[in-house]
This record gives sequence, structure tokens and C-alpha cells, in this order.
Amino acid sequence: MNVKSVEFICKICTEAVKKMQVLCYNLRMDEKLYTSKVYGDYERIVDLVVFKGRNELPHVDNAERCKLVLLCKGALSFELNGIPMEFKAPAAIYLSDRDKFVLKEGAKYQAYIILFKPSAINDAFTYERLYSHEFDELEGSTIYQDYLLIRNFIFNDAISPKAASFVPSSLSNMVDIIEKIDGELKLKVDGFWPCRSRSYFIELLYKLKYCYANNATTGMNNAGFVSRLYEYFNNHLSEKITLDMITSEFGVNRNTLNKICVDETGMTCMTFLNDHRMSLAGYWLSDTDIPVFEIAKRLSFDDPNYFNKVFRKATGKSPTQYRKDTRS
Repeated sequence: MNVKSVEFICKICTEAVKKMQVLCYNLRMDEKLYTSKVYGDYERIVDLVVFKGRNELPHVDNAERCKLVLLCKGALSFELNGIPMEFKAPAAIYLSDRDKFVLKEGAKYQAYIILFKPSAINDAFTYERLYSHEFDELEGSTIYQDYLLIRNFIFNDAISPKAASFVPSSLSNMVDIIEKIDGELKLKVDGFWPCRSRSYFIELLYKLKYCYANNATTGMNNAGFVSRLYEYFNNHLSEKITLDMITSEFGVNRNTLNKICVDETGMTCMTFLNDHRMSLAGYWLSDTDIPVFEIAKRLSFDDPNYFNKVFRKATGKSPTQYRKDTRS
């Protein structure tokens, strides 16, 4: 084969690659950035969608939605609103509709990107209201707790950083939750798929919040120990956890374990665990319609009646009353 033939073949291949890139780009522009299902004349829409990226972040520049990037492998170098940043996996990056995100070329990584509108968490969360700092004034309310889940996307300060690393041992749990979100959105197995997908997303943000909060405290002091407890609880919330399992995991006796927990949280270890579980249950009750028995099961309670008892002890209300009161 002569040189001209090789040059001709290379030219043809280059043109084919360009056409394929344009086709892929056009297909991506046509992708729905929400999930929907038609029921007769009614279309149920959930402003939540998951993409998996390998050396690319689909729709990361979208100016209508917030984006959660979960970096699973590799490293990312980028500019966020003109500020250079670099993170190695595992890490989470929180992007708003307004953020200017410029990714440096040549990076090798794997990541999930979740696109959503804040209303997927709470109907009250319009961009106008979020950017007004209105919800900063509502500390102590259930809507304020919802607001803390997404504040990282809207603002960048000491309370809510735009990007943060988290402990590698939590990565598999985070990926599992994302896969569950994606599965609910794609399969839509029953009428609860909108609530269930959102509930998994709330769980992801809830656990990431504690991953970041606890990342700042490490070591073997009491606060660092409680940080590791949060990590352990988050990774096993759906499983049975006994006091013996915890003492074995952390190499301490019951008295020492409870003393540390009481000193740092005001609660014994098992009360602390149940409080953490009931806090997540509260989000699901106030922001979704998934059945109470399902919430109980996802938090390792096989007996819904026992779950009701524990929830009432933590909040002073039954799950049903709590759900009703937070929506009135």
C-alpha cells in the first residue's frame, strides 16, 4: 500500500470519527434530563436522572439543573467558577445551575453524574427561593433539614463546600445507592418508583453530608471515634447492628463505647444508632409517600410495630402522625 492510499484511508477515518462525534453529540442533546412514565392521559415526571461517565461527564454544563458528580476512580482537575481544584477518588462535587465548571482534558476517571432540579427533594425549592437565603432563617424546621441536603449545590462556604473527599470504605455503599436510584428510574416496577427513587437520592445526600462532616475529624480522640461510628452506621443502616458487633469492630468494651458516645452525643451507642436511623426515616416520611413498612425494612426493622415504637421514642410521634404534621 502506497503513501497516498494510507493518507486517503486516514482522511476517510478522520471524517467518519468526526461524523460519529457529531451524531453522539446530537443524540446527547436529545436525551431527556428527567424521567417520566405515561399513565393514560397523565405523564408522571421526576426531575432526576443518572448517567455513568468514563473520562467524560455528560451534561455537566447544563444550565437548568443541579449536578452531583460522584468520582469513583481516578482524579479530576478542573476550574469551578474560576478556582482551580483537584480531587482524587472517592469524592463528591456539587454543582448548581449557575456554576461554571471547566474540566481539564486528558483526565482518566470513572464517575456518576446525577442531574436534578431541587424540587425533586422538596416542592418548595425553587431556584429563586434557594438563592434568596430564605431557608437559612428556618433552622429547626423539617424544611431546613431538607435544605441542608442541597445547600452544597447552591452555596460555597464553610458549611457547604462545593467539593469534598470521603473515606474509601463508604464508596461501595454510595455506588449501591446510585445504582438503586438508576434502577428505579429505568424499571419503574410499581407506582412508588417516583417516591422510591427520590428516597434513595435523599439517602445518598444524607450519607454524603455525614461523610463530609466527619471527614474533618480523624484520629483516635473521642470526636474522631464518633466520626468512624457514623461511617460504620451509614455503611450498615439496612443491616442488623448489635452492640457486640460494634464493640468487636472497634475493639472496645461496652462501657468505654457508651461513655464515648454519651460524652460526644449525649446518647448511648444504640440510642445514637437509632437516632441516626430515625433521622433518615424522618426525611422519607416528610418528603415521600413510600409505605411505613418499607421504611422500616430499609432501616433493618422486620417488625413495623417495633419501628413505630422506636420512631415514637425518638420523635414523640408515630410515623403516620409525623408524616401528616410535616405536610400540614
